[in-house]
Amino acid sequence: MQLGTLTEQSAMLPLIGRKDSDALEVGGQARELKMWVRGLRSFFNLRNRPQAEINRSDLVKHDWTSELRIVRGALLRASRLVFHLIHLEEDDSTIFDEDGVGLSLSDGVSSGVDAEVEAEHKNDSLYKVAALLGDACELCESMLEAEGVNLHAWTNFGESLARILDRIEESKAFQQITSRQAALNIPAPLLAVTRDVKPAALRADLLHIFSGIFELLNYLSHVEKLLRRDQSLKQMLPVFTLVHEEARALNNFIRTRTLKIEGLEQQVFEILDGTNYAIRMELRKVFAHELLELSSLRQAPAIYIKVETAHGLLSNCFRQSAISLAQLFNRSIEGSQLFNEFQTRLEQSLVLRRDLWVLLELVRRAEKEPEPQAIERLMKRLVAFYEGSLRYLMFKDWESCERFMEEIGAARGAAELSPVLHRFTAYLEALSSQVNMRAVLLDHPFDYPEIEEE
Repeated sequence: MQLGTLTEQSAMLPLIGRKDSDALEVGGQARELKMWVRGLRSFFNLRNRPQAEINRSDLVKHDWTSELRIVRGALLRASRLVFHLIHLEEDDSTIFDEDGVGLSLSDGVSSGVDAEVEAEHKNDSLYKVAALLGDACELCESMLEAEGVNLHAWTNFGESLARILDRIEESKAFQQITSRQAALNIPAPLLAVTRDVKPAALRADLLHIFSGIFELLNYLSHVEKLLRRDQSLKQMLPVFTLVHEEARALNNFIRTRTLKIEGLEQQVFEILDGTNYAIRMELRKVFAHELLELSSLRQAPAIYIKVETAHGLLSNCFRQSAISLAQLFNRSIEGSQLFNEFQTRLEQSLVLRRDLWVLLELVRRAEKEPEPQAIERLMKRLVAFYEGSLRYLMFKDWESCERFMEEIGAARGAAELSPVLHRFTAYLEALSSQVNMRAVLLDHPFDYPEIEEE
């Protein structure tokens, strides 16, 4: 595939624009590039894929075209990052014009790409990485021209792509740019916590565990960016499969090594074992339920709900795991010291928890004594909740709350209202329990407020 063509195609992806590229550092883009390369490799491992259980007959019948399109999107994203890295290395120049439209590498360069490549050895290897990604894209495009993609074709493509990814990871340029961000990604407070941990074997393992957790959270941060922008969420499946693969590896590390350290204190053992169990359970929820059939979905709201829920479950689990392990060795450490967004999430969750409890109490009162005054007060509170802290819930809960509001407003008399209020009570109780499980509320027990009488 021509480099110019590849640049034009990658520029069509809505994942990064000029405003973003100006702010991004080489290290961050290199780190993301490494994530996509590893994510693509993990995407072809069936153990990492969302599925209730592996049924070979279903795999044989399955059309893998949707998955192939996801791979194409990931390859184009990786290609775009490579082009950004090439030009960030060249005095902050860029291949994107003011409108974010990709320019062909052969356009506007008087001496041509070949002359530039020959003149700049430091970029030669990066251009080779771009060319390898172009080869993979070209192969992908040729397969998408077929009416369908069967398991045999999908497997063969995976093997071909694996060889291309091997060559990319072995390239000098790839190793150089990714080594720049190879330092520990652990926040300073956690490094301080682990400094005095004994025995030394436990200290070393904790550094590995914390580094693994924060790397997983870094992967999920890319999902969060797209959730905020409401863009191409299916394209994040390779990121989720990478999270699945590395989280299982972290599970295995704790189970087979850390928990077997000689002389491990009982309390330390229990927290580590509990952390391992929690991660394993959340992975099961996400990959055996939440992300099932995501690649074949077409409805944007359904895709958004699945991705947001999966992201929320995993992010909350990893944050809570890091906080619990840190507080095992330093009770005074707080989540706000480890996560930049922690304080904002905490404030939102505190408001949401209080509003849900007040709403629940008003629903219970209205169910017990469905007088007009109680119903009117409940409706006022519902409107205030809808206009206020509802936005702190996940998108999937918005529709449920809206539906209950409509049913309560449309109910005629106690006979119609009572079953609606009963179901709403059960819903709010379950929702409150979910909110209480947020990692940010771990050290904030709920003081039940008095409800002012009107």
